[in-house]
Amino acid sequence: MGSIYLHKVLLLLRGEVPPHGGRYTRRLLESNRIRSSSSNSNSCCCIISSNNNNNNKYRQSERQLCGTLQAFYNTKCAAAATLNYGTGNELLEASATITTCKPTQRQFNVRLEKPLAKDEQLALTGDVKALGEWQLSRCVPLERGQDDFSWQTTVLLQSCRQLEYRYFVYVEDDAGNKQIRRWETHFKPRSLGPCTELSCSQLDVFGITSDTQQVHRGWLNHEVIVQLKFNAEKMFQVHDIETFDPQHVQLKVVPVEQTAGLKVEYTKQEYGRSQLQEQPVFGVPYTKNDIVIFHITLPLEKVMTQRFRLDCYNMANELLGSASLASAEMNGSEGLLQLHIKSSRDSQETLARLRLPYVLVQPYQYSALDFKTTYAHYWPKSWPNLDVGHRGNGKSYIAEAPIERENTIASFLSAHEHHADMIELDVHLTADGIPVIYHDFGLRTAPPGKQITKPEQLEYVLIKDINYELLKRLRIFSVINGREVREYPSHNAEPRPEHRIFPRLEEVLVQLPKSLGIDVEIKWPQRRNGGGSEAEQTIDKNFFADRVLHLVIRLGCGRPIIFSSFDADMCTMLRFKQNIFPVMFLTQGETKKWQPFNDLRTRNFLAAINNAQAFELAGTAPHAEDFLHENAAQMLQQAKDQGQIAVIWGDDCNSKERVKYFTKIGATATCYDRSDLFMPEGKQRAFFNSPALLKEFEAQCRI
Repeated sequence: MGSIYLHKVLLLLRGEVPPHGGRYTRRLLESNRIRSSSSNSNSCCCIISSNNNNNNKYRQSERQLCGTLQAFYNTKCAAAATLNYGTGNELLEASATITTCKPTQRQFNVRLEKPLAKDEQLALTGDVKALGEWQLSRCVPLERGQDDFSWQTTVLLQSCRQLEYRYFVYVEDDAGNKQIRRWETHFKPRSLGPCTELSCSQLDVFGITSDTQQVHRGWLNHEVIVQLKFNAEKMFQVHDIETFDPQHVQLKVVPVEQTAGLKVEYTKQEYGRSQLQEQPVFGVPYTKNDIVIFHITLPLEKVMTQRFRLDCYNMANELLGSASLASAEMNGSEGLLQLHIKSSRDSQETLARLRLPYVLVQPYQYSALDFKTTYAHYWPKSWPNLDVGHRGNGKSYIAEAPIERENTIASFLSAHEHHADMIELDVHLTADGIPVIYHDFGLRTAPPGKQITKPEQLEYVLIKDINYELLKRLRIFSVINGREVREYPSHNAEPRPEHRIFPRLEEVLVQLPKSLGIDVEIKWPQRRNGGGSEAEQTIDKNFFADRVLHLVIRLGCGRPIIFSSFDADMCTMLRFKQNIFPVMFLTQGETKKWQPFNDLRTRNFLAAINNAQAFELAGTAPHAEDFLHENAAQMLQQAKDQGQIAVIWGDDCNSKERVKYFTKIGATATCYDRSDLFMPEGKQRAFFNSPALLKEFEAQCRI
């Protein structure tokens, strides 16, 4: 009896029926010639029933099979006698016996609220091999039923198992790769109980379980997202306002070549109506200061060959002109396209020039993700307002600083000691690709041995230009109140490891307790509205995001984690590259403290809410200055009405009175300095310092 044959039998006994083959194995089990005996409470025996089969080959195979399976039965039965597994993925439930656990035809029937597009298919996946073990590549496709609202399939599954499963919608590109268009994202998957009949049927409604509807877009696998962004004040340069009025134009992105898996959508960001949707026939109405983003899903192998056309219509639906663009022109993860809009009447006439920003989002490169569960929108309403330690226990390069330096493990642990529920930290990438924790884009330093007395003597270097080993050796200075120069111990000069500056993200994830949540802020410089940028950045944005995600997925799971960034495109990347962790859009809003950024999505709280809705982010992290007026509670309610969280941050949070105030007006969490000084009185422990709560996050761990 070969090893493949034994493998198939074991799969059957575990409820993991292979989709093809194994007919003799199935007949053997279904005829009860090989079965379990529960007459002996101390063991499970493999019995060969007596019959008139004189085929010695089969009789010998059966005896070998029993011997092979005896240890399997003993282990499983002993476990089943003492354990009760809710999901039953590997072990039989205590109430089930092997004699009743037979392969059974399970029919899945699904009703849709609206028909799928003609290129879309419905599929299911679950926690056993017959359902694909949550893997996209091994999913079970469904077939259309009697109408466009009905889909069904039949799968051979073990009758005594309780299974978990989900439905999702996908399309296939020309290479046969699947793209996840939409999937059921309830925190707990659907559950399928045991079946005692030869055939059982299941009737579901796509997206709805326990009267709760929850469906979201998928994550990238074998496709990319290209976004063309009308998100700045000045987009067009017009030659003749009479022939082309950029204040009254309709825009449409048209693929020159149609291909399977290519889809063009758009968002016009308006409160409550910012979701991605199909383009109108004559394009999207656009005027100055509108935020319109075209969202293009494209098979990975078409990135270098796909061509598009930007058609421009007037408000009477007449074609004014068009501009050509090709995906091959998009060098790197982001950039600026210089387009010439040519007249529809005379192809030699240029009506306008357009400076069009783009971002290209590639799939996460390190490992495949699955449908097991998602925390991307997991923030129960029952949770209290959380206290978040800003950079740990607060800023340190100031006149009155805490004992621990900001963004060090010591500072994070200090916040935890004073009952902070989460800490916020800032992540950069060094020149050699190491994610490190530090707030600013660069640092002030000086050569070894040089005496420093004035700020002008200091050099400013960017973290992205320094490899990690050199970074650890650099002298570190700060300038207090614009005059006083202070030097701090370099990483290598600090004898206490937890107090060392520039800890690696890997060290932080390993050393911090799981009961301390983490807000991982990805630092990416923004262009200012008045010109210039916060800093130069030459590291590729997809590479940056993947490096951080790789560490967090591998080492950060099992605890509350959320991503944030001031860069709206980085938030989009983090959202579509993975399906495990939530992402929130960090904004400075309407402030007198800093110059506004160029991206209109960053300008105010409402714009941030709209962008979060467009790309299905968990919510926003707005600046406290936006909420120091009588309408603050109503503003926060606008976010809640869209199902979003709002984590308020800023110097205006730094007092016990302000922490109490932001809790009162409805902030999801408040991020402030000095947990040791401003933590609400009477708080006895951090919210996540609970084994029951932490157990909810165990399913994050996939690798």
